[in-house]
Amino acid sequence: MTEIGEVSVRKRRSRQAIKRLVGEFETSGLRRGEFCQKHSLSLGTLQRGLRRRRMEVEGQSEAKRLVEVKLAGIQRNGSGAGTCSLEVVLAGGRRIEVRRDFDAETLARLIRTIEQI
Repeated sequence: MTEIGEVSVRKRRSRQAIKRLVGEFETSGLRRGEFCQKHSLSLGTLQRGLRRRRMEVEGQSEAKRLVEVKLAGIQRNGSGAGTCSLEVVLAGGRRIEVRRDFDAETLARLIRTIEQI
């Protein structure tokens, strides 16, 4: 005889419910992991809620985060010494350059770090 174990099904929370939980988290004094475990909330959901809250406080909407992209100096064959495949120029003149032989894992770590800022 085979026993069938319980399957936990997560219900989808409304944006309003997540907003309420984010407010509770901010006043709880708990670490993110502790709060999530206590409220059966995924860490990703809490982090997205916190990011949304921060954007609201800063007066930004997700649409305002988009910026115009201009393509310049495209070289079809990759000719030219020192050229990069991708260059992102940030505010204040900071640059991120990705060369043709870039390490994808390093770029992924960089992007994750930037997203947390």
